Amino acid sequence: MIELKNITKIYSDEYGSKINLFGDLSFAIIGSKITSVIAPVGSGKSSLLKIISGLERETSGQIIKQKEGKVILIPSEPSSFPWLSVKENILFGTGKTAQVNIDELTNLVGLEGYEYHYPNNRSIGFRFRISLARSLANNPICICLDEPFNKMDDETKIEIYQLVRRINEITGITILLATTNISEAIFLSDKLYLMSKDPGRIFSTLEIEFQILRNSFLFNSNIFISYREQIESLFIGLDSQKLLHISI
Repeated sequence: MIELKNITKIYSDEYGSKINLFGDLSFAIIGSKITSVIAPVGSGKSSLLKIISGLERETSGQIIKQKEGKVILIPSEPSSFPWLSVKENILFGTGKTAQVNIDELTNLVGLEGYEYHYPNNRSIGFRFRISLARSLANNPICICLDEPFNKMDDETKIEIYQLVRRINEITGITILLATTNISEAIFLSDKLYLMSKDPGRIFSTLEIEFQILRNSFLFNSNIFISYREQIESLFIGLDSQKLLHISI
């Protein structure tokens, strides 16, 4: 588990004014599960993930890790080097002494047979699989996902949702997803945090408990609709400006 205690982020804009991006954020990322933060555009989700993964510093507060290890961020545009093969991309940054079973990783993320292919001109889904395998090769305690599914077509999204859940179940890797998409958060997550903006704060928490329906992706199921309506009603209680770009 990773616990955030009273995390605050304040920065200065181009005019020198202080902006309180989020304040006193406190929540727990459950070990070996998938946790999601649903929030509108501009609420500080990306900055929050950068802070958790150590790429940015919080203004105040504390992050407590149950065990030491890397927290890796996969950004909204999955990264790969077009001049490196899939295998070389996966091994990039792991270090010469790292012991990586490349066959096991490519099988796990669905890239078996593509080890010596190059990712240039490949789909976002293909490149996400590379990013996911590279993250796993670094043996992290947590992987943070910053809306990496936004530009995928619907068919690819479903495939990748299933892949992420399967990897979580097989490896027990802790995953944190930041998203504006209510539907994908419901289907992917074991626990949801709802976050407002101006400044960002966690204002509600939900546990998701319908494993069988989630695995079959029944978007029209009564249970799914009930969860979605519950989340929508919680957001409707906020100022309308804070609801911009929350998707279904």
